[in-house]
Amino acid sequence: MFLRFCKYYLPILVLSILAAVWIYSRNNDKLITLQQKELANKKQLVTELIKPMIANLYYWEQYHFSKTDFNPESNAHLEKEIGDFVIGMDSYSQFRLIDLEGQEVFRLNRERDGKVVKSPTLQDKSDRNYYLETRDLGKNQIYLSPLNLNLENGVLEVPYQPMIRGVSPILDGNGTKLGIVVINFSASKLLDMLKRENQYPFMLLDRAGNYLASNDSSKEFSHLIPDVENTTFYEEHPALWDSLNQEESTFLYRDGDLWIKSELDFKKELSQIPIFQYQLANIRTNNHWLLLNHIESKLLNVDLKKEIYILLLINILGIFTLLYLSLIETKAEIYKKRYLESLEEVNMELKKKKNILENTHNKLALRNTQLLEYNNIVAHNLRAPTTSVSALVSMLVEAKDYEEAKSYFPKLQSVTQAINTLVDDLLVYVRILNDDKVKTENIALEPLVNATLNLFMETLDGETMDIKTDYSGWQEVKFSRIYLQSVIQNLISNAIKYRDMGKKPSISIKTQIENGQKVLFFTDNGVGIDLKRHGTDIFKLYKRLHRNLSGKGMGLFLVKTQLESLGASIAVSSELGQGTTFKITFDNYE
Repeated sequence: MFLRFCKYYLPILVLSILAAVWIYSRNNDKLITLQQKELANKKQLVTELIKPMIANLYYWEQYHFSKTDFNPESNAHLEKEIGDFVIGMDSYSQFRLIDLEGQEVFRLNRERDGKVVKSPTLQDKSDRNYYLETRDLGKNQIYLSPLNLNLENGVLEVPYQPMIRGVSPILDGNGTKLGIVVINFSASKLLDMLKRENQYPFMLLDRAGNYLASNDSSKEFSHLIPDVENTTFYEEHPALWDSLNQEESTFLYRDGDLWIKSELDFKKELSQIPIFQYQLANIRTNNHWLLLNHIESKLLNVDLKKEIYILLLINILGIFTLLYLSLIETKAEIYKKRYLESLEEVNMELKKKKNILENTHNKLALRNTQLLEYNNIVAHNLRAPTTSVSALVSMLVEAKDYEEAKSYFPKLQSVTQAINTLVDDLLVYVRILNDDKVKTENIALEPLVNATLNLFMETLDGETMDIKTDYSGWQEVKFSRIYLQSVIQNLISNAIKYRDMGKKPSISIKTQIENGQKVLFFTDNGVGIDLKRHGTDIFKLYKRLHRNLSGKGMGLFLVKTQLESLGASIAVSSELGQGTTFKITFDNYE
């Protein structure tokens, strides 16, 4: 009994141990990934907040300051424009212009209440590091100072104001350097955002290991504040500091604690900002920050213990339920597979029915249009002759003698002939619409076109016609031979009938494939059609578009009817004096 139990439980035990190891590794990997992502977001936050200052510095460098702008007595006009700019950039606490001797010539300050005011007093900045560092700045160069605390007249401003100063040179139109522009970026909000909502202790360090941000605010900028003990990270954790600076890994284990790091090299990150076309930002800076998250060993395995207990419970229950669950799962997979297969079959059937319905809908829509056209023809074209017949019959009834009645017979015969002609034409139209058994076949287009052209050789009275054909798109199409020959014959007949007598007549016939459909282009260089005037009447019955040329107005109506009866369509484009192009689209690709 015991051996049998061990035989079946041993694989489960091995899997449980492997699962525990995997859970431990997964938890640590997940934790490291989340912390790395958090630091990456903080790093991105810093660069996104600094980027606008880079662009603004380049803007003011290109502002075209003049020499008089660096004279405090004559630059009052700058206050409005620069003041509006500073108001719109709430992270900027100061905007200054400094001349070549390090003297401020223009200065705007943001007060505590957010107002931007011009400073009545200007200071000597010739001994400040940011001025000394930027005396040799060239065109399109920018200097970013280290993150430090703001000084006013050589004294730290209280409450402390963390600042990054952006500096750019100012040159006049001749390239002569006038001085520098300095923008003070207030980093208080940035540091608060970096420290906000951290699950684990967060630290921001400079290249020397000084605290720039920390959960323990007493350590921040201690290297800059007089009469405060200078507490640095590298003094508190010398071995760890060396490892953080030497190892490329983004995480380290020390004494059971986990340290996650990310480096932010301002010059590397911000120099990728595109300022002008084909030109990136030229940044000079020593800012190189280290972002750290610290997770103590006692916090590392808190979640792991819970998962191990759960794993043990699952392990015990699994002994009793493994076989049962496997059987249920196998059956479920079989049922699921069969269900999905049946769903796929139903889906395919639905798609087929959908396609059939769409085709039926399209055919019904076309048939409704054709019936409407038929009703319009009957109502419009029969009204006039039937009215005339009625009038003539009335006149015959009222005739006083046979001679008077006899005079009405030719008119009556003419009207009845017109009615007969209309009825015959309508019968042709209806016969085409109702012919559901019209024979279709694969037709070679070139022989059919050539045979049709031969029918018109005598029509031109010795005049030659330029015929251009291009069958490279396709050579055969499945259609009714009679209908297609009728269509081509009508189009050739129209091209000849409505040719421009001042040009040598030409016809171009070309095949193409468009969107998986066969298209036939038929182009002539005739008199053309005024589509703005006749665009809606081109394919209507008895619509003649050229009054000076004979024609019944039946040809294009018949062409459209024959094409649409087999699912094809026709469109026209034309300009007066430029010729006409008919585009026939077949709905199959065979």
